[in-house]
Parts: sequence; C-alpha cells; structure tokens
Amino acid sequence: MVNKTASEESRRDFLTKLGTFGALGVAVAVFARNLFLFNKPPKPKVSYHKYLVGKVNEIPKGKAKEILIQKKPVFVVHLEDGFKVLSGVCTHLGCIVRWEENKNRFYCPCHKGFFDQSGNVIGGPPPTPLEKYDVTVDGNLVFVQVKDKEKGHWS
Repeated sequence: MVNKTASEESRRDFLTKLGTFGALGVAVAVFARNLFLFNKPPKPKVSYHKYLVGKVNEIPKGKAKEILIQKKPVFVVHLEDGFKVLSGVCTHLGCIVRWEENKNRFYCPCHKGFFDQSGNVIGGPPPTPLEKYDVTVDGNLVFVQVKDKEKGHWS
C-alpha cells in the first residue's frame, strides 16, 4: 500500500470542493435566471393583419356593411368624416348586434343595448363601446388592421 503525501490529498480535496461548489453555483444561477424569467416574461410580439373590407363607393354615407373577420362579425360604417370599422359583438354578454339602418344605430336584441354610429353606448346594459379597429383608405379601397390572435402554449 502506498502512502499519499499531504500535497496530493489537498489537491484532491481542492478539486472536489471546486467541482461541488461550481456545480452548486451553476444550479443557483440557473434557478435565479428562471425565477426572473417567470416573474418578468418577455412580451409577445404583436402582429397585425390588413384586411380589405370594401370599396369607398360600395358603402354610401350613413350606411353600414357587415363582413366577417376572423369568424367574427364586423361592421364598416361610412360616416360624414370617413369610415369606422366596429366589432359586431356586444360588450355586455357577447351577443351579435344588428345595424338598424332607419335609426342609424346598432341594436343588441338579447338585452336591448343600443350603440350609435360610432359604437358608443346610448342605452341599455352594455358597459363599454363597441370595439373599434384602425381603418385606412388607399385610393378607392378601405382596409382594416386587426391584431392577430395570440397563440398560447397549448394552442
């Protein structure tokens, strides 16, 4: 049996301690990084999609045209000061609203909610105005910009 000197034992002890504390330090650093990312997740990149909703001369002033965007009803309203694109989903309980042409307003038949041409609440239980979308007119074409659906981890 060979006796080991004191310098060999201390070198082995040093390397063992270095490996142990190094692995522990890496584990603590990875845990701290993941904890930080859990509490401050990166913001998802917002992307928009541009849809053609019609031609300027297709919709007379004071009239509305109903279309579907992302399987939801949307109304294109031609006002004196330009176009507005409004969601056709009531802000009360998610019912589908109708355009009443003779009264120039939107009507939710489920709970008798009323919205004006600009989507503002004028009567009934809806708590907020109809959702508005950004509209651009390019020549004779009317476009709307809609935020793309966010995809979660499980979709």
